[in-house]
Amino acid sequence: MGRKKKQRLALVDGAAFAMPLTDGHFGVCRVLRNATDDESREWGAGSVLVASSAWMGDAVPDASDPTLRPILRLTHHAWKQVEEILWISDPLPDDFLPLGGIEPTADERDRPCYTMGGWASPRLQIRAQWRWDNEREVVLAEDAAEHEAALQKRCQLEEEQKVHLTNVTLEQLQEHVFFPNWTTYPSKKAILKSRQIMEETVQALLVLGNEATEQARLAVLQVCIERFNTLDEELDNFIETGAREDICEEFEALVHACGLGTHQDLADEWRDW
Repeated sequence: MGRKKKQRLALVDGAAFAMPLTDGHFGVCRVLRNATDDESREWGAGSVLVASSAWMGDAVPDASDPTLRPILRLTHHAWKQVEEILWISDPLPDDFLPLGGIEPTADERDRPCYTMGGWASPRLQIRAQWRWDNEREVVLAEDAAEHEAALQKRCQLEEEQKVHLTNVTLEQLQEHVFFPNWTTYPSKKAILKSRQIMEETVQALLVLGNEATEQARLAVLQVCIERFNTLDEELDNFIETGAREDICEEFEALVHACGLGTHQDLADEWRDW
């Protein structure tokens, strides 16, 4: 006999759920209302307006507990008394526990919301706010340690990049796989075309040889960036922040490999993205 499929819980107005948090406590969120047709088109089919409760406890509460109704206001870190309310269109997580109903007030139903998110947000924000209110010194110390670790990591990567740029050669780039971190985004076509541009630029610089004039090498590099301009336009402006940084980093290796490392930010002179 086949395995019985788990029934999906109905996200009706007022439905309340207990959420297991990372430290063994529980938080609560509840549906204020389902989206209208217009709101569904904007926020996604099946969207519901979800409010996080200011309550947190060590056991699953009863829906009749009046302390579950106040909506969580975020004041931790840079938050300024913002209610944790957002549109969610994702399926309810399997570990959410139905509590029953907490009927929204008319005022709660009418709450304006211009934020979309996922079910992870209520869990994270409830715990983060509790820690800010009860363990702020520890949180600030952790934040400082994370900041310092990130700073050290960034400095290390910058130093490694300097060493790489100092020693990189066109022959090495001939064997290099450009944009190795590009997997699911950009599109497969964008990845293939971008790699092709870089590989063909390497070949063009190798053909020029070590005795080529600076002007000739600059012309090849300019064509490289202009080809990315064209590709970006053809593929609906796929070069966003992450892709832009990756292209500029790989291009900088080209600049150094062909002996033009004294030039700063050449890509910025020619790019449209």
